[in-house]
Amino acid sequence: MLELIPLALTLVTLAGYGAALSRLRRRGDRWPVSRAACLVAGSLCVAAAVLPPVSSHDEFFPVHAGQHLLLGMIGPAFLALSAPVTIALRTLPPGPRRLLLRLLHSRLAVVLSAPATAILLDVGGLYALYLTSVYSVAERNDLVHAAVHLHMFLAGCLLSWAIIGVDPIRRRPGIKARLAALVIGAAAHDTLAKLMYAHNLPVGGGTITGRHAGAELMYYGGTIIDLALAIIVMAQWYQLTGRELARTARRSMSRPGQPVHHLDPAARPE
Repeated sequence: MLELIPLALTLVTLAGYGAALSRLRRRGDRWPVSRAACLVAGSLCVAAAVLPPVSSHDEFFPVHAGQHLLLGMIGPAFLALSAPVTIALRTLPPGPRRLLLRLLHSRLAVVLSAPATAILLDVGGLYALYLTSVYSVAERNDLVHAAVHLHMFLAGCLLSWAIIGVDPIRRRPGIKARLAALVIGAAAHDTLAKLMYAHNLPVGGGTITGRHAGAELMYYGGTIIDLALAIIVMAQWYQLTGRELARTARRSMSRPGQPVHHLDPAARPE
């Protein structure tokens, strides 16, 4: 039952999100359908990772590797894009809203949401799991097994929130810093997969063929996911730049006697 904690956390978020959507609808406010769809997609990924048939066969390392991608990378990415904190701030009563704002502005939240911290917790935890005997212990101990899954999920959520999240974060790093963090995290993840393949790790991961297959799945699957995250970051940069250009154009047009700067160089008069 302890292994279902990530799913329980996701379902609580899903229930709260649904209540918030209902409150917005009653007020006549709109909310992007794409964000709600991302929450559903993330919840399905988490559910697929911790429920049968995946959970009932995760003693096979290739299955565990797929579980790792769902629980620690794909699911958290979708959840980060659903903006759960933003919708909570828009719909919570004043008291809980002030409490949430204090938590978001706290020093602990700033430290945890920093890309460097997120990378250390996420990738560092994977190195400790697969390059030591922790994986073997987790296969024999249900409590350690559940703790590994919970850490994998929470660390993945932190990393996704820091790099592609759309919720308000105090001192959110710029696009260059987020891309740099993504490159560092992806390189560390790929290096880990290569080390596992080269040294037949992890200990207790079954046959050598199975360990190699799992390492390959982590390498190629992680690369595809990291590429998708990079595309998301660049798309966010494009949207942000477009909004800034639009604001600049509106300010220019609102000032009488001021020249209007065309956004499209090709549209400038010769």
